[in-house]
Amino acid sequence: MQTLDAIKGRTSIRAFLPTPIPQETIAQLLDAARWAPSGSNRQNWRVTVATGAPLQRLVERMDERVRRHQPDMSNAAKEKPEVRQGLQTLRAGLTELAEAQGKSLWEFIVRGSYRFFDAPVMLAVSHRGQNAANVATFVTTMLLAAHDMGLGTIWLGYPLGASDLIVEELGIPEDEKVRAIVALGYPDPGSPAATFRSSRDEVETCTRWVGFEE
Repeated sequence: MQTLDAIKGRTSIRAFLPTPIPQETIAQLLDAARWAPSGSNRQNWRVTVATGAPLQRLVERMDERVRRHQPDMSNAAKEKPEVRQGLQTLRAGLTELAEAQGKSLWEFIVRGSYRFFDAPVMLAVSHRGQNAANVATFVTTMLLAAHDMGLGTIWLGYPLGASDLIVEELGIPEDEKVRAIVALGYPDPGSPAATFRSSRDEVETCTRWVGFEE
């Protein structure tokens, strides 16, 4: 797969097959991701990969937490109008997906996120030291590599609200800060939740051209 094809073809997957992923396949994925840009070559990301019974135990605890505390979805109201519009468009599309499955939007997105959308593998990306920016480049590179390998991913934000459970259940060292959660698996081709794509703004909406008319 060409790089630009991977960039434009990747999408967030919210429905996975239960098919296990071999450890060597995940190692191959991480071997690609480790070549991500890293400020001053710190490479201070750390990855904890969970599957099987340990992941299931974590999912059960996460599910109990989300049902008890019920995080809300009101973040759009805090954004500027141009950003709010994009969030509202995304919300409308995800609401259709949720209703098609007989679920509320909260049940589909928030509870689904806390359950890692029932993916067979979950990766918690943490960092050591003060610079957390390298985590973003590492995760982005990993998402693109996964798409190239025929795997599906989704970068999750809601589970960070229960990072204490993730740290405790997976034995992540206390000197590491969990910054990203990624669900990993083979996309379920029979579910529209595995093919949904959010829109993207045109280049003109986010670009300033300086000096090109001289």
